[in-house]
Amino acid sequence: MLDTPSDQFAVTAVLLRKPSVNRWQKNSWLLLGTLPGLTESSLTEASEQGDLVYLTEMQLKLYKQHCDAYYVNLMSEQPKVYLVCSEESGELAPMLATVDFDEAASHMETGQTVLDAPLADALCVWLEHFVIFHYKPTPPKKRKRRKWHDADRGDAK
Repeated sequence: MLDTPSDQFAVTAVLLRKPSVNRWQKNSWLLLGTLPGLTESSLTEASEQGDLVYLTEMQLKLYKQHCDAYYVNLMSEQPKVYLVCSEESGELAPMLATVDFDEAASHMETGQTVLDAPLADALCVWLEHFVIFHYKPTPPKKRKRRKWHDADRGDAK
C-alpha cells in the first residue's frame, strides 16, 4: 500500500530581474524555476544576465479536488510550476506558487502577473505520488439519444 503523500512542498522560487526594454516597465521578470530543481551552473549563467531574486519559503499546496488539473499538467509535454504575483511600482509581490494551470489562468484573467517555469523532477515525482493516491477519473456518461423522428411528427400536425 502507498504511504499517504504530503499535500505541501516547500520550495524556493528563483526569479531573474533584468532592466526592461519597454519604457513603461522598470524591470522584466523571468521565473527560472524552483529549488530543488535548478543547478549551480544554470544559476551562475543566469546571474550574468541580471539579478537573481530568491523567494524562500514558498509553499506548493495540493488539493484532492484539483487532481484532474494536476494530472493534465503531468501529462503535458513539459509540466510547469506557476508563480502568481502582483506588480507594485515595478517590483513583483509573490502571492502564490501552484502546479494547477486552471488556478493560474483564473489569476491571469484578473490581470495579475503569472510566471511559469518547468517543474523540477523532484516536484514531478511528488505530484505524481499525490495524483496516483487521490485521482479518481470521472466515469464516462452515456448520452441519451434524442428521438428525432417523434419531434418531426409533432411539428407536422
